[in-house]
Amino acid sequence: MQGLLLHGYRHMGELTLLFLRIDDADGCRQWLRELTSDGTLTPADRMEFQLRQQDSTRGQTRVNLALSHAGLMALGMPEDVRATFPRELREGMALRAREYLRDVDENDPDRWMLGGTRHEDALQILMLLYATDAANMEPLLREHLERAHRNGLREVFIQRGQRRAREEDPPGYFRDHFGFLDGVSQPRLEGLDDPATHPRDYDRPVKRGEFLLGHANEYGEWPLSPHVPEHLPGASALPPVPGLPGRRDLGHNGTFLVLRKLEQDVPAFERFLDEQAALAPEGTPEERREWVAAKLVGRKRDGAPLATPRRHRLLRRLLPFLFQKDGAPARASGTGPAHPDNDFRYARDDPHGYGCPITAHTRRCNPRDALPPSPRVSSDVTRRHRLLRRGFNYEDAEGKGLLFIALNAHVGRQFELVQRSWVHFEQLGGIEGAEDPLAGDGGGRLIIPADPIRQCATSLRKFVTTRGGGYFFLPSLKALSFLGMQERVGDDGSDVARS
Repeated sequence: MQGLLLHGYRHMGELTLLFLRIDDADGCRQWLRELTSDGTLTPADRMEFQLRQQDSTRGQTRVNLALSHAGLMALGMPEDVRATFPRELREGMALRAREYLRDVDENDPDRWMLGGTRHEDALQILMLLYATDAANMEPLLREHLERAHRNGLREVFIQRGQRRAREEDPPGYFRDHFGFLDGVSQPRLEGLDDPATHPRDYDRPVKRGEFLLGHANEYGEWPLSPHVPEHLPGASALPPVPGLPGRRDLGHNGTFLVLRKLEQDVPAFERFLDEQAALAPEGTPEERREWVAAKLVGRKRDGAPLATPRRHRLLRRLLPFLFQKDGAPARASGTGPAHPDNDFRYARDDPHGYGCPITAHTRRCNPRDALPPSPRVSSDVTRRHRLLRRGFNYEDAEGKGLLFIALNAHVGRQFELVQRSWVHFEQLGGIEGAEDPLAGDGGGRLIIPADPIRQCATSLRKFVTTRGGGYFFLPSLKALSFLGMQERVGDDGSDVARS
């Protein structure tokens, strides 16, 4: 598999998304053969990954590659093979955005500058270039632009991203433009733990098939995976498809990549904190603002949870001075923990939402054990909708925000369901008109449970606006090697190999 899926490149501070269009399919296949044969693309193999880190010429950069459905078409993939890809990839994000992602009004794909109804077909190949710093990124980008041009590809869009950590933050994390530590809660893959990733999750490892094609998922099933006839050149290197004689699994050890360019309105967010600071029960003006910010998001800005883990309750009784009182303001500043605490559950540790409100952003996106009808069922359901997130910040002439990158084996069941049914659900926990307070469309309200009287933050602003995105296939290295074979469709519809 490609390294992005397992490792995440948490120590890389620079990202360039290089979007390419295929003008010469034969040249593109030659280019793919070069990339897969000369070791340019970063694998997930632990031993090779460690060797790259020790190699001064390669330790400062990483490279991965994904293709859209339009890219597969331009590459000459036969229609019967493209039909085996999931509907989400074939239709594309722009076509599905209004109905399945609720991208309307300002978020409408007609307005996007990256992809969208006007540009999606031009985003055929996505190169993900990573570097430790800008000095290493510039030669890496030049190299790959030159190689692409030599092989009949041209750039249609270049998007830069950055990760900037604060001195007091734990290594491997970064803050978004709202000031919150990003990527705190990440699932572990069963049997594929990487020592460089987050130290622990609140739950058991998730079945590989939630993120990797060709493996069993949380339903005990193998996710639908694209496949090819075994007679095609290079197909013999791919694993067979169980139950489908004569077919080879093109998706095995690959996944699907979701990209969203999300602009963050930082001034509006900070003004809202000023306006609503009076909701906090006590504290200085800055502490009151931080209390509101934490309630909107569901964590403090340094990543600390608002739900108190059960293991802390005895310490709270014995050593109360170590803890803030329930409902007390979050600290405005100060050093964060060595690793943000992620070992908590909502139904068990905060059933009424006195710590983390039921409709807060993080509780919506990952409800853990808090969905009806029971904590056990909720945990099972939540595991089937987890996402591997690989995001970066961006700041350009259009604004600043988050490059949301997520990996999942089933775009509809994972990313789209979370976006449509959890982020934009307006009736949650018996509360009406309470959409996601951070990523929603604005105008709603945030209910903040408290004893004896709950609080309510009204007239939420629109803090996040979608500016672009797309769906991509992130193949395994074997699958990329197959795609680089000199194969095309003949005029009579037959598959033809060219030497």
